[in-house]
This record gives sequence, structure tokens and C-alpha cells, in this order.
Amino acid sequence: DILSDSCVLSFSFTDPISCADTNALPFPWDKIRLPETVKPQHYDLLIHPNLTSLTFTGVLQILLEVEQDTRAIILHSKNLQISKAQLLGSTHPRDLQVSEFEAYEQIALFSDGFTFEKGNHVVHLEFYANLSDSFHGFYKGRYTTNSGEVRMLASTQFEPTHARAAFPCFDEPAFKANFTIRVRRESRHISISNMPKLRTVEMADGLLEDQFDTTVKMSTYLVAFIVSDFQSISKKSQHGVEISVYTVPEKISQAEYALSTAVTLLDFYDDYFDIPYPLPKHDLAAIPDFQSGAMENWGLSTYRESGLLFDPEKSSSSDKLGITKVIAHELAHQWFGNLVTMQWWNDLWLNEGFAKFMEYVSVNITHPELQVDDYFLEKCFTAMSVDSLTSSHPISTPVENPAEISEMFDDVSYRKGACILNMLRDFLTPEAFKYGIIHYLKTHSYQNTVNAHLWESLTNICTSDELDSGRLKLDGFCSKNRAESPASKWFMEDSVDVRAIMDTWTLQEGFPLITVEVKGQEVTLKQETSSFLWQVPLTYITSHSSAMQRFLLKSEKDVLYLPEKVDWIKFNVDLRGYYIVHYESGGWDALINQLQQNHSVFSSNDRASLIHDIFQLVSIEKIPLDKALNLSLYLSKESEIMPVTQGFNELVPLYKLMEKRNMEELENQLKGHLVKLFKTLIDRQSWSDDGSVSERMLRNYLLLFACVRRYPSCISTATQLFQQWKESDGKMWLPTDISLVVYTEGARTDEGWDFLLEKYKRSVSPSEKWMIKAALSYTPLTHKLQWLLERSIEGELMKTQDLPSLVITVSKNPKGFKLAWDFLKTNWGKLVKKFDLGSSAISRMAVGVTDQYSTREMLHEVL
Repeated sequence: DILSDSCVLSFSFTDPISCADTNALPFPWDKIRLPETVKPQHYDLLIHPNLTSLTFTGVLQILLEVEQDTRAIILHSKNLQISKAQLLGSTHPRDLQVSEFEAYEQIALFSDGFTFEKGNHVVHLEFYANLSDSFHGFYKGRYTTNSGEVRMLASTQFEPTHARAAFPCFDEPAFKANFTIRVRRESRHISISNMPKLRTVEMADGLLEDQFDTTVKMSTYLVAFIVSDFQSISKKSQHGVEISVYTVPEKISQAEYALSTAVTLLDFYDDYFDIPYPLPKHDLAAIPDFQSGAMENWGLSTYRESGLLFDPEKSSSSDKLGITKVIAHELAHQWFGNLVTMQWWNDLWLNEGFAKFMEYVSVNITHPELQVDDYFLEKCFTAMSVDSLTSSHPISTPVENPAEISEMFDDVSYRKGACILNMLRDFLTPEAFKYGIIHYLKTHSYQNTVNAHLWESLTNICTSDELDSGRLKLDGFCSKNRAESPASKWFMEDSVDVRAIMDTWTLQEGFPLITVEVKGQEVTLKQETSSFLWQVPLTYITSHSSAMQRFLLKSEKDVLYLPEKVDWIKFNVDLRGYYIVHYESGGWDALINQLQQNHSVFSSNDRASLIHDIFQLVSIEKIPLDKALNLSLYLSKESEIMPVTQGFNELVPLYKLMEKRNMEELENQLKGHLVKLFKTLIDRQSWSDDGSVSERMLRNYLLLFACVRRYPSCISTATQLFQQWKESDGKMWLPTDISLVVYTEGARTDEGWDFLLEKYKRSVSPSEKWMIKAALSYTPLTHKLQWLLERSIEGELMKTQDLPSLVITVSKNPKGFKLAWDFLKTNWGKLVKKFDLGSSAISRMAVGVTDQYSTREMLHEVL
């Protein structure tokens, strides 16, 4: 970090200097990661957005700890114009020069002939910039009131590397510091930030300055501030935390469910983690323009409106489940991510996998009526579909630049992370796992961690000094006779090496295929791998015993012995493990036979996992397609949501491929077969909101399928309901769980489509808007689909944040897939500018539009 005398052309100052100038100096740092010898301790930030000119100014003082003498301070800054830089001293400020290296989004602060000596220093910076046009940094948003007035707001989204676009900072998660934030605004607006407001001061120019309390020690990506005209409702948790939900004034009546849910979940996590939430308040804000689902800023989590607002008259049961899970996810982050943060983005899964996993743990206990356990295994199936591709990556994988970091926010970090944590919890027992997590959070509070820290906390729990706290009863976990049967190798050893097991799951991509062959009482197990070997916690049941047995497979091949001969054996009970199973030598035939005779012997999750596994084995040519189709025949007797939806997930893509290959006769045969397969279940559905959450969600799924497939009784009911709803000018109440079906049928005609569009424009319910948008994009009218795509890029009719899902939905429409592909090609430049290369929005669109193409011609066009 010593300034060199040589001139390096690739490093440029803000004011270009030619190398002929003997005084020219290169940028004094050549690495993308910041030096570790200078650390921020405290930021004092004043931010002033102007919602008329759509610009902002800032004044910043950073207290720095310099650990060794240096000639320059290196920190991050992106698209900020720095008008003043000074080192504040005991006598008078020293002006600092600023040089910028745009490629690495870094600036250097220095003064000719001056050395920042070891110790504490305060740097003063003044800067200005435009509010961002994208969905990150400090960006502008807008919404239109019922009366047609357009109102502006300014909001932040800093994760992963965008705090540097709002103020100069050390924008890496390990550089934790305290932040004291002040926000200037007009009297017609309010401001909120991570901490409670201490006071509001009136300025000489009539502006108001909100001064917020100092934050706890935290990473830059968790800083947040919003200037808007939002209204709020509030409630205190059992532990005295003030919880508030903020939204645009016209939607405040839809904030009640989120408020009560947030109170319940924050209290749950307080107890579960045995660590009180450390801030005096937590705000949840519904942002009209928001790219991702939600963001866990400490003390001020931000959400899409559809992820937070619940309208009891218009929102469906799946909306309620989705909102509850999103809030559970962001509140879990307040501990796992905010209190304890990954050292670097290569271990993002420590944040996201855990929060995704805790959605299910917390909601299962706090909202049992939502039956959240029914949906966990679908996350694992989705993760496996991504993880089986050559483009997959290990959960923990090296990343450096912002584009690579953005790419980590994918199904591997979130869903696979959650699935392997679920497997580990089942392996250690929920009690021991919980105790290890508490130990991890208490040991590393306000610090940064790597994978190994988590595994250390979950290993040798029995020898922990804190075991006698008496808070957790680790019944039997620490006893030596943990083996549950002669076949169990689970806890035979004195201690379990969690790190050795879990490194095989986090440092390798993909997952094992376990091949099972039964001969008499001998079960031969093999991991079919190319180069990787996993330690696999296997679970199984047999035709003779529904009691779950366990076996830890550490080697490529092993044998377990059964107490008696069995008709069949089923591994991966309830999909507790992250692997697929192939049953050789008649093993599949025995399972298929059992499904057809009495499928209820297996749990619904086991039935869904059998469907999933056999079709995956077809795709790698381990099993012929006719055998998988033979297994699927039992679905005519199925009524549970996960096996039914998994059956659709495997069978629908088959006819989707045929749609794109002009194999009309075969395509229609398969479509007819599917309707016939589920006819009994479809006929049983009522057009109401009766039943459990899973029954209601399955009803929506089945009726939508039936109408799209032109099943006569479905068409007639949906058409009749749409006519009645239209004649009432949309005032007639429709059961929320069948509204989408009715809208979709109505959108098949020009007149119905236009009526729905008008209702979309006027609706203030995010749930209703989502359903109408989906129905508009399901229409067979290609001219309407084309118009919808063209208007969506403008961001006026439909918010730009909804563009990725719209493009993907249109691409799934047999009348729209070519339109979606042409749209993606034509507008690629605009889309990348708006959403960023490497972002999940871009990858979702690219994959979603092309994943059903299967001809060489289309492959060449895509490449």
C-alpha cells in the first residue's frame, strides 16, 4: 500500500494525467479486495435526497483505525462525485486528493508527502450523485395514487455491493462498524432508517433533519434509509420491540396481517435462538419498486408489496403462505446474517440457506394451519434440477467481483443450503442441532464466520461447557447407546465429525446417486459418482417395518443387513436427505406394485420423492420412460398436494417439448392422458375457499390445469363466474382460491382481456394485480401477448420489477414462447442495464424462456 513512482496506464486518476508527466502516479492498490490494514470504526452519515431533481447529496465522517502506516486510504465508491475530502486533525483539516479506479469501484485518499500513521483518524467527505435508475444503491421509486397523482420516493438496496453507490465506504461484509445516520427531507415526507429516530431538527431553509440513534456494529450491506410519504401501523412484541409496517397510504389497510405475523415470528426467534433481538425496533416496509423478494436490513427490512401486503378480500391462501414465509426469512436473518455474518460472499449460503431453512422451522411452529412442511421438499427438487447441471457450483465457492457475487444468489445458496441443513438437523436430532446453532450465534455475535465455525459449533456438543445451562434437554443424544438397530451405523462412533461430513456437501457441487440392490437380507449400497464422494446420512423403511432406520454411508460401496427378508425397501424417508435413489434388480417394480396396491403405506413426501427420483433416472437413461409412466398411473388415486404437483412437474414438460417440435398427435394424446389421470380429483373440487391451505392451493392448481386443457365442466363454470363478475363491474366477490382460474378463462376473448386490463390498472391489491397479470399472459391471443410485452418494457402500465416473471409466463404459453424469445433478444441490452448482468432476474429470464427448447436449431440460436 505504498505509492509507487512508476506510471501504470491501467490505473487512472479522476483527472486524466499522461504518463509523460513525471508527477503522474498509479492507483496505489491493485487488488479487488480492500487492504485489511485500515478498518472503519464509525460512520457519521448525513444524506439529503431531492425528490424533485432526483439527486442526492451527502456528508460523511469515518472514524478509521489504521493498523500500520500507509500513504493512502483505499475504500469503495461508485458513481459518486466527491466534492471535498479532508483529514480532520486536532489543529486544522488537511485537504486530501482523491483518485478513482472505476474498474474496481475504489477510490484512494492521499496527500503528497503525507503518511497516515498507525492509530485512529477521521476522514471527512462530501459528495453528490443522481438517484439510481436501477433497483439498487440509493434509487428512486414511484407510485400512482387512486386519483392519478404520481408520487416519488427514494429507497436503498445495498446487498451485495451497492452501499458504495450511496456513500463512500468499506463495502465488504467483514468491515463491520457503527453507523449514525441523519436524513434531510421536506415536511411532506417521512424518513426511516435502521434505528429509531431520536429527534427531528428544523433547518434554516425550511427542511427537516431526522437524526437516528447509532446502530450496533454491522456490515455496510445492511444499512438502509427510505424517504417517502408512507404511513404505518405499529405494535409491541412480548419482549418490548416496537414493530411497524410501512406502506403507501392507500394500502395501509392491507398491513395488518404482516404486523401480527412479524410480532409472532420475532418473539419465536427470540426464544428459539435464546438471544434477544438487539434493537429497540423493527420496521417492515413495502416498496412499490423492488427487484428481489425482500431484504433483511437490520431494523428495517424491505419487501415487494406482494411479499408483505395481505388483502383478506382478494389475497389467496398461497399469498398468505408466501407472505408468512418471506417475513420468517427476513426476521431469521436478523440473527443469522446480521448478528453473525459470513466473512465473505463465497459463504453466502451461511446467510441464505439458513434463512430459507428457518422459514420452515419457524412457520411450522407459529402457523401450523399453513402446513408449511408440505412444501419443503419442492425446494430440494428445484435445487437438484439446478445442481445436476454442468453449470452448477459448490455451495461454498470462490468469488471476487460484483458480478460473480451476484451470481451466488441462486438456488444452490438458498435451496440446496436449506436442504443440507435439514438433512444435518435430522442427522444430529433437532434438539442437538438447535443447541449447536445457539452456541454458534452466541460465540460469534457481531463477528464474521466461515463454514468451519458452524461445523465446530455443531460438533462435540456433549462436551460443551454450556451444556449444563439446563435450557435444552438433549434426551439421549449424549448417551453412547444411540444406535437404533443392529443395522444402524449412525452414532456407533464416540463422536460425529460434522465438518468431515458437511465438507462433502458444501465444497463439492452436485449430489450422490445411491444405487440399492437387495438380495435376501443383504442390501448393497453404492454411490455412483464421477469424481466426488459424499458422506451420506441414509434413512430407510421396509415393507416389514415403518420405523425409520439410519445408516451413514461413508465409502463408495457398503452393505447393510436386514433382520428379515422384505418385499421392498424405500430410502430417503420423507426426503430428509439430499440425494436420489435407484433401486436395481426389481426394486422399482416392487415399489410400483406397492403404490398401485396401497399407496398410503408411504407418506405423501415419500410418494412425491419416488415420482421425482424415477423421472430423474429416466433423464440420465438409467430407467426406460415407460417404467416411470407406469409408476405415475397410481396418481389416479392420489389426493395430496405434493405427489400431485410433482406428477404434473414431471409429466407436463413432456408435452411442452412436443409443443415446440410440432408433434401434435402425440402431444394431444399425452394431454388427454393427464386429464384422464386426474379426472376424479378434478371432479371432486368445489369452486370455493373451503378446506385446509394445502387443499385450497391444490384446488387452484387442478382447476387451472383443467380449464387450460379445455375440460368441459371446468370451462362452463369458469365462464359463467367470469360473466357474472364482469356484469357486476368486478364488484362481485369471487372465492380467492379460484379467482385466477376465472380470470384466465375470461382472458381468452378480446373483450374479457380488455376488461381485466382495466381492473388491473385500478386495483390496489398486489395479490389481485398478480392474478390478473398472470391471466393476461395465459391468453391464447398472440396480439395481446405482443402488446403486453411491448408495454411492460416501458414500466408505466406494469412495473419493471414484474417484467422477469411476465416474460417467463408468456414463454410458457404455447402461443407466446416465440414472442418471449424474440422480446428477450431484442431488448437484451435494456434488460441488462436495468437488472445487471449476473443478477437472478437476468438468469431467470434467460433460463425460463429457453429451458423447454430441445432442437439443435434452437440450441444454435440460443448460443
